[in-house]
Amino acid sequence: MPERAVIGTRGSRLALAQTEKVKNILEEEGFEVDVRVIRTSGDIKKDRPLHEFKGMGAFVREIDLALKREEIDIAVHSLKDVPTDRVEGTAIAAVLERESPCDAFISRNGMRFEDLEGNSIIGTSSLRRRAMVRKLRKDLRMENLRGNIDTRLRKLDEGFYDGIFLAEAGLIRLGWHEKIEYERMDPEIFVPSANQGIIAVASREEDAERLSFMNHEKTHREAMLERFVIKELGVGCAVPAGVYAETTGRKIRLLCEILDEGGKVRFRADEKLESDYSAEEVREILKGAEI
Repeated sequence: MPERAVIGTRGSRLALAQTEKVKNILEEEGFEVDVRVIRTSGDIKKDRPLHEFKGMGAFVREIDLALKREEIDIAVHSLKDVPTDRVEGTAIAAVLERESPCDAFISRNGMRFEDLEGNSIIGTSSLRRRAMVRKLRKDLRMENLRGNIDTRLRKLDEGFYDGIFLAEAGLIRLGWHEKIEYERMDPEIFVPSANQGIIAVASREEDAERLSFMNHEKTHREAMLERFVIKELGVGCAVPAGVYAETTGRKIRLLCEILDEGGKVRFRADEKLESDYSAEEVREILKGAEI
């Protein structure tokens, strides 16, 4: 990899903030860095819910293809958007230390989620978040909401919705977590999306080792367990599922919850594994999960 590197990224404020974190690390290591913004399917086709982009990686594929074509040297992604099946010739070279994995609930009038009036409108296009809401509050209404953080907050302020969900990590990265009143959803109950809160650094396979100095080992261990689970179960945006791994000492806790679209829990596992767990141990935990 050249010491002068081009980073490919989406153009949203959050994507650029994430890219700036990676850029700063690289520059401290002596790289000269340029940033190139690439529009993705998810950015262009904003009228479609994400679960309709089956297997495409709506926010990822075009950037990784540019990586493969050597138009860029590095790609920065939100790891939760990255399919488990990679574009041939590319690799996840590193993950940065995880920010909060939790969902943040923001209401128009400052109310907590549990105190919302019946028939209140929740804005989200995530099947997972929709199912989690229905698990807890079947008296609420759901409307589609896509767009970047700025757009979602504006639509909330304009009264299109009574409440919306965002990833708390995004608020933290933009420095908005101290400016916006929100409720952090308990990950025990509102189980996060696999890899939520994790920034991924992708490269061509031959360059991955050169970038491995950025890898946060604890986050990587948890992320790979979460990714193994979603690949093993065959779940993605089209299946309402929360998967969360957390390391404590030598143990790594795995929390997995799969729901139907009406909010009924179809499968839940809450187990502790040794940090050097085997694939067979995880498969044993996942027995009985029906997708």
